[in-house]
Amino acid sequence: MYASFLDELSAFLDSSAVQCNADMSQYTSFKAGGRADILLHISEAQTLQRTVCLLKKHALKYMVIGNGTNLLVKDTGYGGVLIRFFHGSFAPVVSGTTLHAHAGMLLSALSQSAAEQGLSGLEFLSGIPGTVGGAVYMNAGAYGGEIKDVLTQVHALTADGTMTILPADQLEFAYRSSAFHHNGAVILNADFHATYAPPASIYAKMSSINAKRREKQPLEYPSAGSTFKRPVGYYAGQLIEQCGLKGRGVGGAKVSEKHAGFIINYNHATAQDIIDTIDMVRRTVQDAFGITLETEVQILGT
Repeated sequence: MYASFLDELSAFLDSSAVQCNADMSQYTSFKAGGRADILLHISEAQTLQRTVCLLKKHALKYMVIGNGTNLLVKDTGYGGVLIRFFHGSFAPVVSGTTLHAHAGMLLSALSQSAAEQGLSGLEFLSGIPGTVGGAVYMNAGAYGGEIKDVLTQVHALTADGTMTILPADQLEFAYRSSAFHHNGAVILNADFHATYAPPASIYAKMSSINAKRREKQPLEYPSAGSTFKRPVGYYAGQLIEQCGLKGRGVGGAKVSEKHAGFIINYNHATAQDIIDTIDMVRRTVQDAFGITLETEVQILGT
């Protein structure tokens, strides 16, 4: 099934960047889940473009992922090709108050780079575990800020394999949503705007945000951050806590006692344990309040 694709892929991608039957628990923050038929490690936009064109030529199922902080692969695995577009060591290119960042760059590194340049506005990103691409895709937000507030444009690979620039005001940003959910494009780079400020004040704000995270979130356990989207007019964590679900779960997964909005892998959970715990929480909240919780976590597999 993949032999011809892999043969052609070897012309421009080193074999060290190709994993067959890849254990995706090693590449997701839940530290659980099954295997992908093929996992490709790519950091260059041109290589990604050639790879996507080749995948389309062979009519193979694929998906581009980042650092796996909002992702769960079912225990049965992913029958296709996953492309991990990630390069944690990349630094943004700074021009005045604009930062041009690789989609595979960690948000914590982006906010740190901004602080070093005396650029404010991206401090809220320091508390989000993930990459630039994933954050743009989800319109990630925390502590009063959202990606849509600081993004100016995105360099993307369109569904037909061409590279383009998309202004932020054309990306249909909404709560944890963007046009990338349906336009088939892949985020390559993103440009952010900031404002000058004393580095000391920027670092102080980042320090405050990270202190709040350590105090309120179960960072000592594998998770995917907030499991559920915020229902209109409510907070998911409060609804879950009011149902008495803290500490409840299935197998090695449970609702965190520290923050009810988090489902954690506390004891070698399987992906199914996590999915069953998600389902249990959703049913309980639906029965108690008539509110249907939607997940932020993306679940792959059949």
